[in-house]
Amino acid sequence: MRVVLVALAAALVAVPAADGYRNPTRGKAVVLQIPGMHRAKVRRNVLYQRAPRLRMDVYRPRDARGRLPAVLLGGPPGFGKGTGQKMGWAQLIAASGMSAVAFDIRSDNHLQFPNRPARDVQAAIAYVRAHSRRLGIDPSRLCTLGFSVGTAPWHLWATMRDPKPWLRCNVVYYGPLDFQSPAFPISRELVDEFSALTYLRRSGGRIPPMLVVKAGLDATEGINESIDRFQAAATELHVDVRIVTVPEAAHGFDLGPKTSRARAVVRQTLRFMQARLGTPLRITEPCASSAERASVLRFFAEDDTPLAGVVLGSGPRGLVLAHGQGGDVCEWLPYARDFAAGGYRALVYDSRPGPRVDLDAAAAVEALRRTGSEHVIAMGSSAGAIASLIGSAALPSAPAAVVSLSAPASFGPLNALQAVARLRAPTFFAASETDEPFVSDARALYAASAATDKRLEILHGAVHGSAMLQDTAFRSRVEAFIAAH
Repeated sequence: MRVVLVALAAALVAVPAADGYRNPTRGKAVVLQIPGMHRAKVRRNVLYQRAPRLRMDVYRPRDARGRLPAVLLGGPPGFGKGTGQKMGWAQLIAASGMSAVAFDIRSDNHLQFPNRPARDVQAAIAYVRAHSRRLGIDPSRLCTLGFSVGTAPWHLWATMRDPKPWLRCNVVYYGPLDFQSPAFPISRELVDEFSALTYLRRSGGRIPPMLVVKAGLDATEGINESIDRFQAAATELHVDVRIVTVPEAAHGFDLGPKTSRARAVVRQTLRFMQARLGTPLRITEPCASSAERASVLRFFAEDDTPLAGVVLGSGPRGLVLAHGQGGDVCEWLPYARDFAAGGYRALVYDSRPGPRVDLDAAAAVEALRRTGSEHVIAMGSSAGAIASLIGSAALPSAPAAVVSLSAPASFGPLNALQAVARLRAPTFFAASETDEPFVSDARALYAASAATDKRLEILHGAVHGSAMLQDTAFRSRVEAFIAAH
């Protein structure tokens, strides 16, 4: 379960060494250059629309076999598929094990008639899906990447109005996400129709994961302000939107100057797309029924680690259940079934084997919120408990409460004492009296907690983590705490 991006990594192909090879294209304009990018295999001038006549180029790793996930690169209108920016990004994407589709968009009066380039993007996506076998593309794994006014509204109109599961991500580089500025002379009746902010508010958690890159020194009026409004709304709605700001960068920074920060952001973008276009994780544990395995919820941690879990039940009250080190969904699945029967929506998930389980827990809380559960409680066992404490403290909006069963005070680089000093959500700490060092850690965490509503329970014996819930009296007290919050 925890092999990250195995299938996509397998698509990374060995290409001839680039030593002494002169780049014959304008792709060298992009700030990041990686081995093999200038040896991509390109199928050029594929006609995807006849009226007007618009074409696309399809890039693939030179030695790739089979159908690959694809990133579609459009706009800005009037900047064709052969610009140095599009060629460079297409080469980078191909060298990263994916396909890239660079396509033309008509340029006539795109602000006066925004539906025209928007329809071009829609047509390009439809063509790629309809001809995916011939193009060597997996139609169930697509992403878009756009720049400046070439992204919003055109790409986002085509992908956010009616989100589809095969559209796995949208990436926006310094593009306007609404039109609440005089800098965009678009008619008032079209402002909402072609605003990404409109579709964010309308579709919420249904929109594909987004990466928005903001240039801190962008001189284009209205763009950064629109990104700030979009970010505020995404945070409020718990939508999967990541904003990356490059404070010292200007509009078009991916074409220079070639700073280490600019290259790092381009690498981060490639990693973001690789993760979301990788083969989807599955729940394979035999403890899960076929129906439960079919209810898999896929989400991503802040560092792009893909995660998967099982969702049971429904309703506004949610529980995220995090297992201990070396465990899996089977640790919590029986309890999740009981909670679901009691009117909760419960998420049990497989976390990574490494120490940054706090990132997984934070992502799981947000993922469950996106399903419609407004009030979420995070509960964890052992390593899952420290993950729940630290992950909850890191969220912009803390969970309704946290339940910690045998949390260690520290785990690798994780320090729960520092986290609980910031976490003000109601918190239930518990451990068994002879389960050292966890019982001492529970007392220390309780003492350090900033929560005004907090509780400490010490059980007899040495039972650890979720196994403490086998004590029916203790379980009743935990469930009463959950119900009260």
